[in-house]
Formats: sequence, structure tokens, C-alpha cells
Amino acid sequence: MATEDFTTLTHVSPALTNEKLSKSLTEWFGEPMAFTRWEYLSDTGKGDSYLSELIKIKIHGTTRAGASKYVQVILKNIPKSISRRLTYRSDEFFKNEINFYVKVLPALIKFQSSKSVSDPFDKYAKLFLSYSDGINDVICLEDASLENYGSAVRQEGIDYNHCKITFKVLAQFHALSFAMKDQQPEEFEKIRTEVFETYYHDRLRGWYTKFWNRISGIAIDAVEKEYPNSIYVEKIKKFAVPERYDDMIEAATNTLETGVISHGDSWTNNFLYKYVNSTPVDAKIIDFQLSRCASPVLDVTFVIYACTTQDMRDKYYDELLKYYYQVLAKQIRELGSDPDKLYSYEVYMAEIKKYSYFGLAFSFESTPFIILAPEDAVNMEMKGDQKMNIDDVWQIKPFKTKEGRLREANNVVHCVDRGYI
Repeated sequence: MATEDFTTLTHVSPALTNEKLSKSLTEWFGEPMAFTRWEYLSDTGKGDSYLSELIKIKIHGTTRAGASKYVQVILKNIPKSISRRLTYRSDEFFKNEINFYVKVLPALIKFQSSKSVSDPFDKYAKLFLSYSDGINDVICLEDASLENYGSAVRQEGIDYNHCKITFKVLAQFHALSFAMKDQQPEEFEKIRTEVFETYYHDRLRGWYTKFWNRISGIAIDAVEKEYPNSIYVEKIKKFAVPERYDDMIEAATNTLETGVISHGDSWTNNFLYKYVNSTPVDAKIIDFQLSRCASPVLDVTFVIYACTTQDMRDKYYDELLKYYYQVLAKQIRELGSDPDKLYSYEVYMAEIKKYSYFGLAFSFESTPFIILAPEDAVNMEMKGDQKMNIDDVWQIKPFKTKEGRLREANNVVHCVDRGYI
């Protein structure tokens, strides 16, 4: 970094002009500020981000009185590689996340601020700056590590305490939509349409079909090797078929009655935890690029199958499902609505049964990436300006280890034993 020009960030993103940085510093600190310099801190871990380029930096400025202040942020930049940007449709994911932070989240928080809530939802990284034009998109979020939030180990399934904290913050987040939709339906309808489906949609069949076939084959291979000649092999072969994409579309775009603003990508990487004596006591949600309006159960089931192990599910699955609903119902009541009318426990459990296949199918993609060691992560260096099929880039192979295969196969076992598929 020795040759870097630290008096400007325009070489990182043309959108990050000194004027824009000064304006953002002024809004952040609530007094006139002038951007002076930036300071590089670190990159993020390999394999932690596929849709963005991430660095941790400090943005410095001075007040009119000459006092120095800075903001420490995670700078999320749209890939500079044209091929990578086109292949991964980065512009859509950035636009969706920026819409969430600029238009959706402020409306939800404003609604909440008018209520008397004992434990309000504030478990997200605050937005410092954003810009979107499809080419130079950038998002700067306050670095949550300053408040001692950090990542869990991606390769390991989260334990009971991590899962409980994760469900708590998701339930508090989902509750905002239920109550706002009940009390301010017109306002909720406006923000609901600001986020759009970025993964499972008719327009995306060509983008995803080949890769779905690949990850379905990996799931079948894992079950065949770990549970040969079993009912699980029979079930996974019937489940992991091209037509399943239609079911994924139905789940992801069904915004009627039970639809809430949901996270959309609730795997381990997208939660940051605060620890006391190695025990998680709080969590923040990050990365809303896949945010959508859909049943909250889509987030819940993806946590279950992307983040937990069979052993943890055997011990705590039913208890954790109940805990999520208890937090959700409590939060909805404190926000001034009746959870029994908006989303009863019976409806919730019916949706768990109806939509758990979604978490399973999405885990076909996430599990291979989750268990990858950082040194084995997919190389995201892409040259040229041609759009490729993601299957030609994400050329993941069947699991090398028994541990990896069981992580995948046991998700199938759980779904089959529960009667979900």
C-alpha cells in the first residue's frame, strides 16, 4: 500500500469523490466536516465474499475548528472486473442492498421509534455512504468490530447459543414488517416493492439452471456415499431435480399475507457475534444483497440447514423453533399488534413444514462453500469483459471428506425424517 494515494478514494471507486466523502462525514458527525485522507486497515478473508470486493479502512476528516475525526468502515465495492460483474449480476445485488439500506430499513426503524419496545431491533451495521449506477456501486458500513462484533468460524456449524442469538435478531427484524404491515399497510406496500428477488425468479433460470444441476449432483453424491441404498437416496433423487427451481420461485416471490422484509441469505458469514467469556451474547445482521419480501420461515429454515449440524438439531431443533416464535410474538405485541391474528404459531409451524425444502435446497449451494477452507476458496479473479455462466466459474466438486458429505447428507436426513420432502 506504500504507493497508494491516501488523499483520494476515486481510484477505489469513482463514486467516492472528496465532496461525497465530506458530505457523508458531515451527516455522520452532525457538523460540517472536510475529508482529508483515508487509511487502509485490511482485506477480508478469502472466500468471505463472492459478489463484492471488501476492504476495511478509516475515513478521516476535520471540522471547521480543525479537530480531526474519523469513521472506520467496511467498504464494499462492486467488482472492477467487467466479466465478474456481469457473470454475478453484481449491479442487481448492489442495487437491492442499497435500496434496503436507504429506503426500506429507515422506514422500518422510523415505525419502531414511535413505539415503546423493551428491546428494539438495532442489530445491523449502520450505513455511512452508498452509491449505485450499475458500474461504480459502493456501500460503506460502520465496522462492527469496533463494538467487538466478529465472525463465527464459517466451516463449523453454529452451536445452540449462536443459533438462539441468531433467531432472536431475525425474529425482532421480522416483527417490524408484521406490525408495520398491520398498522401502516400503504407505507409497508411502498417499501415492500423496493426490494426485488435476486436469486429465484423466472428471469434467472438461464443464470442458475446449470449450477443447480451441479449442486444437486453433489448433494445426491453425498447421500449415496453416506447412506447407500436408503430411503434418503430415493428421496434426494426425487427432490434434486430441475423442476425444483419452480418451487424456489414460488417460495421466494410469494409476498401475500405472511410476507415480511426478510434477509434472504442467512448463512453463517452474514451474522456477527459479540462474545463474553467465549459465549455469544448478541449478534448483528450484515449483507442484505438478497433481501426480499417473503415468509420469514425462508430465513429460519436457511439458518437451520446452512448453519447447524445434525447433532445440534437432534438436541435443540424443536426448542429453537419455539424460541424464534416466542421472540417474534413478544416483539409484535410490543409494537402494538396481535401476533395471533397476524401470524399464529399454527400458521408458523405450517409454513415450517411447507417451506423447509427451501432451506434444504439453498443449502445445496451454501454447504460446499461453507466447509471450504480459505485456501480452497474459488478464485474470483476474472479477466475480460464477457459474461459467463456461473457454473463455469463456481466449478465446485463433490465433497472430499466424510465430514463434508455428512454435513450435506444429514440435512437431507433431517428433512426426510421430519416429512418435509
